[in-house]
Amino acid sequence: MAIVAEILLADETLPLVGVADSIPSGELSISNAVGLEDGKLLLTVSVNADSRGAFERELGAQPQITDAAEIGQTADGWFYKIVVDNAPDLIASHDPEEFEGVAMDATVTSDGIREQKVFSDYEAFSALRDRCAVNDIPLELLNIASDPENPGERDQFGLTDRQYRAMSVALSAGYYDSPRRCSTAELADKLDVSAAAASDLLRRAEKQLISSTVGPDQFRNALAQ
Repeated sequence: MAIVAEILLADETLPLVGVADSIPSGELSISNAVGLEDGKLLLTVSVNADSRGAFERELGAQPQITDAAEIGQTADGWFYKIVVDNAPDLIASHDPEEFEGVAMDATVTSDGIREQKVFSDYEAFSALRDRCAVNDIPLELLNIASDPENPGERDQFGLTDRQYRAMSVALSAGYYDSPRRCSTAELADKLDVSAAAASDLLRRAEKQLISSTVGPDQFRNALAQ
């Protein structure tokens, strides 16, 4: 089953993060990204009219940006083509030949690059997360849903918000990996709760997931088909 994941590449050194932090809107939209030779990245970005002047001034102040050209204005704002140097890690982690994720949306903010992608399954998402780890790019899972047609409506399977967040953080941190990359104590620190509370949250959430997916009701529904 395809899934939609909203992720944050939380690294202030990533391309254009400094630019986004210096303009009034605080964000840039990325509509296309192409890896070039020698670790360069060609980006098509848009900025709203109120931030255009500050954006153009900032382009010349960023040493990573080696080339920039205005494309034109649409209802969504002003579009530019930008060439960014020294982005080999980002290119390597997002090589389209290496994973099945398809970008739906990408936004650069002062926190990093926020992306919404469709993956064929969890394994495809996991491959992206692992490549980001190899290339020292911190990836945070913000949301995940099983309906690509309605990515804003997350599928919680009856989980409470606290249980959902605990499982999301655990999944993103590698708690469920083999071997495990995050201990219960480390997870508890991320959730700002005690280790016992973190363990209880996960236990209750796991029980609810099992009940929702392979419980008696689902078994009866399968027999009825």
